[in-house]
Formats: sequence, structure tokens, C-alpha cells
Amino acid sequence: MIAYAKAQNPQFTQFYAIPLYLNPAFTGNTYEHRFVADMRNQWPGVSTTYKTGVISYDYNIASANSGIGLMVLQDNSGTPSISTTVAMLSYAYHFKINKFAEIRGGIQLGYGYKSMDVSKLILNDQLHYNTSASLDPYVMNMNNHVNYMDINAGALLNSTDYWLGFAAQHINTPNTSFNEDGNNKQPVNFSLHGGYRFIKEKKGNQLKEYFSPTFNYKHEGRFDQLDIGAYYFRAPLNLGLWYRGLPLKHYAPGYINADAVSFLIGVDIRKYDARIGFSYDITLSRLTVARSLGSFEIAIIYEYAKRSKKTRKVLISCPKF
Repeated sequence: MIAYAKAQNPQFTQFYAIPLYLNPAFTGNTYEHRFVADMRNQWPGVSTTYKTGVISYDYNIASANSGIGLMVLQDNSGTPSISTTVAMLSYAYHFKINKFAEIRGGIQLGYGYKSMDVSKLILNDQLHYNTSASLDPYVMNMNNHVNYMDINAGALLNSTDYWLGFAAQHINTPNTSFNEDGNNKQPVNFSLHGGYRFIKEKKGNQLKEYFSPTFNYKHEGRFDQLDIGAYYFRAPLNLGLWYRGLPLKHYAPGYINADAVSFLIGVDIRKYDARIGFSYDITLSRLTVARSLGSFEIAIIYEYAKRSKKTRKVLISCPKF
């Protein structure tokens, strides 16, 4: 007997820290250069833990109202050591609505490589016939890797105080089946995200204090998820509190759709144009804290711009973490 399953997309608590993964329309939404590294360890108390890393670089081509970028994601999960590597090229274009608002559109084109250690699979017929290899024809036709193309796109309404974005991942629904005759298409993942920033204090272009409620709603297939919370920034510290789940929606009787409560602390190291963020998720689902040990995530962002470039007006409203 073979069971079929479809994996979810990797998710991050600090999704604004990796803007190219959240929405390609954010590409180039910086003064000049931006480098990002993010590492997430999900449920380290479980033997088959999920570890995901992202690195990205993007550049603001101010003279062409454009941004270009590159993102590489590495995800490892599950007992059979399923590993996914995706490299994406990003492009975004923006135009001003007025002095304080703009519309941005972006697209990503990429290549994915997914591999699995088939030798670590233990199937029913192996136990029944006491054999080291499965005789199931489906398994015998399995490859240990698959290659595919991937396409993402997004749009963003951005201003000095608020932002609202929409993104779609895997819009070409790539086939990621390990079986030669399989048809395991990756469903389109939709995201709607936004927020508002209440500025308490600023000095020139530098923000000293603000409070920002935000949200990120995701939909894939028949599943939904909502991240809702707020950031409080008082230079140089950034604090965040989040709830993840849709408690009023039940996918099966007795299963409450509540995933985690997340806490964030970040430090803005302005001298080096860098920021470091650490977040921790307390598990609320049936995978209890005692078993999962929650999840933690570390993000490092470095932005570099020549002194003359830092004076340009760039609409960067969303929080940095």
C-alpha cells in the first residue's frame, strides 16, 4: 500500500526579514544593496526535524525604477532525508502614485532540485515479506531526485505609513513527483500581507520609535493560515509578538487550527547598517512543547549604500523583521 502526500511550503516567522521569499515585488526595496541570511529550525525536539535556510541579495536600480535579486533556499525534512534546493532570480518594477505612495510589481523565475534518500524508507511489504527492498512497482520506479522550473509573482501597494501586498508561488504548478510516471503538482500558494506603521518619533530619514500591527494570510489547496501580530521598535531594539492559526476554522472534527505563538527580539546595529533578529515559536498544536521544543529562527540583514545613495527617497514602510 502506498500513501500519497504533498508537502507544505517552508514557512518563516520573520517573513519580513526575507522579503524576496515573501513577495518578489519587494526586490530592490532598499537604498542600494541588501544581503539577507535566515535560518529556521522547526521542532528540534522531534527526531525528524525541519531545517530551512535562505540567503538572498537584491539591488535597487534607481535610474530604471527597478530592482534585481537572487535568492537560494535550502530545506531539509523528514526521515527519508528529503532535501529541496531552489534558486530564484527576481525582478521588480515600481512607479510612483504620488510623493508618498507607489505600486510595485515583481516576478521570480527559478530552478528547483529535490532529492530523497530512498534507502531510508521502510514500507509495508518490506515488513510483511521480511525483505530489505520494497517490491512495490511504484517504489521500484522511484527516482532519488527530481528537477523542475518554478515561477512566482507578486504586487505591492507601498507608502510611507502602510503597505498591502499579494503574492503567488508556484504559478506554473511544477511536477515534483519522484516517480517517473507520477503527477505530484505543487499547488499554487497565495499570500496576502500588509500592515500600518504608527510613527512615534523620527529624526530625518531615521526612525526612532514606531508601533506596527501587521498580518500575513496564506492559502494553499484547501488549507489556510493567518499570522497576525505587531512590532514595537524603539532604537535600537525591535520587539514582536505573533499568533499563527485560524482557530474558528476546523479541517477535521476535534482538530483546532492553532499553530503557535511567536516572540521576536531584534537589534538594529546602525553603525554597520546591519540588523539581527531572533524569534521563538511556542507550539499550540497537538505537537506539544514538551515534544517539539518549539521552533527558533535567526535572521541577519545587511544593507549597504554609498553616502550619496542614502539621501534618496525610498519608500520602505514595512518592518525590518
